[in-house]
Amino acid sequence: MSDNDDFEVESQESGAKDYEFVQTSTLKKGSYIIIKDQPCKVDSISTSKPGKHGSAKCAIVAKNIFNGSRHDEISQAHATVKCPKVTRAIYTLMNIDDDHLDLMHENGSTRCDIRVPANELGDKIREGFDEGAQLAITILSSMGTEEAIETKEIE
Repeated sequence: MSDNDDFEVESQESGAKDYEFVQTSTLKKGSYIIIKDQPCKVDSISTSKPGKHGSAKCAIVAKNIFNGSRHDEISQAHATVKCPKVTRAIYTLMNIDDDHLDLMHENGSTRCDIRVPANELGDKIREGFDEGAQLAITILSSMGTEEAIETKEIE
């Protein structure tokens, strides 16, 4: 290679994973788990006793944290499963513009990339905003997906 060759980087990733590995037997109700590439919250977990020729198994029932769909998984108790990294942030609603929420974080940063939910929560947000109420919106983030999951009026 000569000194005149240009080297161009088109994309770059931080290398950070959206999940971590956890032993199945350490999960409990309320833990997060990835089932079928979906971030879920454990509703119930039951562990069977080890049999004559096998190890203990855990039967996990979980709900998707964004849409509430139910997922089941059976895993050996000593096996590792993926647990998503889930973050929750509270923003103040500034405006609603073309079905997107204009939000401001307590540190002063703003964002307008979250869509108004197309459900009862979305109706509650629009109704409160139209009435002139100051609203706090909770945004849940996991595995590249971010959604508004809760709202409450700020006094």
